[in-house]
Amino acid sequence: MSSTLFKTTLKKNWTLLLIFFGVLTMYMTIMISMYDPEDMEALMSMFKLLPPDLMKALGFSSLATDLTAYLASWLYGLLMIAFPMIYSIILGNKLVAKMVDNGSFAYLLSTPNSRVKIITTQGLYALSTVLVLFSALFGLGVTVCGAMFPGALDITAFFRLNLTTMLVNMVVMMISFFFSCLFNETKMSLSFGAGIPIMFLLMNILGGASTNIEFLKKFSIYGIYDPIKLVHGSEVWGVNLFYIGIIVALFIASVFIFKKKRLPL
Repeated sequence: MSSTLFKTTLKKNWTLLLIFFGVLTMYMTIMISMYDPEDMEALMSMFKLLPPDLMKALGFSSLATDLTAYLASWLYGLLMIAFPMIYSIILGNKLVAKMVDNGSFAYLLSTPNSRVKIITTQGLYALSTVLVLFSALFGLGVTVCGAMFPGALDITAFFRLNLTTMLVNMVVMMISFFFSCLFNETKMSLSFGAGIPIMFLLMNILGGASTNIEFLKKFSIYGIYDPIKLVHGSEVWGVNLFYIGIIVALFIASVFIFKKKRLPL
């Protein structure tokens, strides 16, 4: 890894991370402030206005009564998947394909760093930003919940929830990064780097909406991601190892492909 390149990439992209952290901070703070431990039934009645199939499809659960399960259902069920997905798609394309497309990647190749070192640095930067994002969100959640509802949040379960959610989003980041390394044009990079994660999300939503097409969830990376089970102590090591395996495989494949490909520079 090149520390100089890592710092340069950070200077160019830190505002993007800050924007998405700001948006998720707003949503998390609002959702925590809406929690009413004295009258959860009144809160849930607002959401019961939605069709049951739609609530199930979006990952919302009416069984969430404690603060930790409430956040798992109403915040991590969709928002902590959809917004980081957008971030991953933008950044993944920006780190490689966009630079190749506009010719700026030639400056990186003119340095003493090898292709492998350059692309490894870009990939590690991509993963590290997801780590920073969810570490910050975990700290924010613990702090805000502690201030508003002291002792109500199960910190261990909340950490477990954030860890697996982070790994899911790292998979999305590596999907986008892989196609960014594979294609030389932004158009193609985004077509696959954005299209495949969105397809996985839609498959999971549709599979959750109807038992007739529930099999679609089995083909989605989100099919084994269940926020409610995570906070209720379900065994997650198998799920986490599955996601880690995909992350490592895509990272290695990205480096190998970029090393061998021809660049129009």
